[in-house]
Amino acid sequence: MPVFTIYGQDRNQITLNLYWYTSEPFIYEDGNGSMLGIEPEMLRTFQTFLKVEKGIDVDLNWKKTTNFSKILEIVRRAENPNAIGVSALSITEKRLEYADFPDPYLPDITVLISSNGTPIVRSYEEMNDMMSSMRAITIRETKYESMLLNLKEQLGVNFTVEYIDSESNVLDGVRGANDCFGFIDLPVYMMHIENGSEVTRQNFFTVKGLGYSYIMPKGSQWKEYFNEFIAIEKYQKQISDIISSHLGEELYRFIDDIYAGEELGTSILTREKEMQLALIKNANLQLEQETATKRILIVGIAVTSVFLFAIGYLFYKNQKTTTILVGQKDQIEDQQEDIRQKNEQLMNRNAQLVALNEEKNNLVRILAHDIRSPLSQIIMVSDIVNQRMSGNLSEGEAKLLNQVTASAERINQMVTKILDVDVLEGNRIKVLQERVDIQVIMRDVGQRYRPIAAKKNIDLVVEFCENHNMIRTDHLLLLLVLENLVSNAVKFSNPESTVELRAECSYDSVIFKVSDNGPGFSDEDKKKLFNRFQKLSAKPTAGEASTGLGLSIVKKYVQDLGGKVWVESEKGNGSTFFIKLTA
Repeated sequence: MPVFTIYGQDRNQITLNLYWYTSEPFIYEDGNGSMLGIEPEMLRTFQTFLKVEKGIDVDLNWKKTTNFSKILEIVRRAENPNAIGVSALSITEKRLEYADFPDPYLPDITVLISSNGTPIVRSYEEMNDMMSSMRAITIRETKYESMLLNLKEQLGVNFTVEYIDSESNVLDGVRGANDCFGFIDLPVYMMHIENGSEVTRQNFFTVKGLGYSYIMPKGSQWKEYFNEFIAIEKYQKQISDIISSHLGEELYRFIDDIYAGEELGTSILTREKEMQLALIKNANLQLEQETATKRILIVGIAVTSVFLFAIGYLFYKNQKTTTILVGQKDQIEDQQEDIRQKNEQLMNRNAQLVALNEEKNNLVRILAHDIRSPLSQIIMVSDIVNQRMSGNLSEGEAKLLNQVTASAERINQMVTKILDVDVLEGNRIKVLQERVDIQVIMRDVGQRYRPIAAKKNIDLVVEFCENHNMIRTDHLLLLLVLENLVSNAVKFSNPESTVELRAECSYDSVIFKVSDNGPGFSDEDKKKLFNRFQKLSAKPTAGEASTGLGLSIVKKYVQDLGGKVWVESEKGNGSTFFIKLTA
């Protein structure tokens, strides 16, 4: 059996040098020197993947550094690609200049916290006032230090930066004082909040990063292996179980879900409220249990005097515990008041968004109104040229002139729909019910997109119904639906392939089919296929632009027409879109 080598080492004797520094719960060691945490368990799973899937044996050589910056320095200067940095390192644009990162294994969200009792700021002016009298806590050569220094420069506030040892925790430093603030990772913050930690989170400064990963020298082959590893479903499940075991499954799912959402601050506020309500509930339950215990003890005193001393002692203990719980309850009620203030802030933000939406609608109306005049001029000039030069134009020139007129008229119809009072007030397209010839529309779509398809040597086939070619629907909306589907089919199909537009008619319905031999859709693509601004796994084959809006527009217009739209596709085997309308 031949011996394969990777980076000059025997395939069966490869050592990965893993440079790390303590960052719980991501990586740390116990009293016996064993490596614990999310990242050591993931790397041991990666070790199994290399052995089982690639036939590569690797040894994991753990090397503790003096601080986080030392890890980055070692990887930056490494001549051996087998040097890998761990310790919950965030992917940043600056680090990507000199190193590689595999795909992130966990979203990276950072929050700004301040000492308990610090007011929650709602503007830059309030933030300036607060920071000018407080100290910033951070660790050198970390993203937290960079974020603080950027914040200091952007706000122009001269606050003091206090550095703590790399093994210390920023949250502990802020929690143990009454005039401090600093950036920490969201998972660490949420885990401490679940345990009742007392700090204030400034919702004004929540930062979404590129994710946590391992750092490797530029061009490292291990990046490709690791990306392949985390893309396999069975290993994805093992990675999820590892992270859930350290963060808690509920917290892990919460962080994973909010990272793709738009209302990041709102989601965190909601989660904080849920945890604080759970603490209140637990405190009340404990109070009820303590009260019940006291009653039992009092009854016991009346029943027997033999246990008087023991009962008195237990009563004293319960009184003390109750006092502590009452104090905790008061603190939780103060936190509820804080949540109320945050809710008020959210309501104000919602009002601002409503105003912005109305402003956007007004802008759309103005633009739609102003575009009518140049469109009318284009139509008028086209008609004049057509009338005066009808005998002097070639067949091709006359056809192009007619296409200009038809396109301008179609845009003018859309502008009219936008300006329609029913559209503006009802937020919906006004659908016409008119007799429409299916063959005319399909022939029009074929004529428009055959030149585009021809540039990629794609054969565009159009087949009409043999009978029942007339239906009642909105001519323009149906035309836009078919254009969008044919445009996508041509855009995502390979050269030398075929795109088909067909219609199947019955006495009560018609089904349009747009088929291609493109890359098809994965199961994950199908879940978000008709959503707005969705970037799917398939890419245009000739570098065409794609906004992610086309299929959402198709779904909206088909619904307005009272029809149904669906897709049948397998990854790598092309796609067929179906549009069913009532005849």
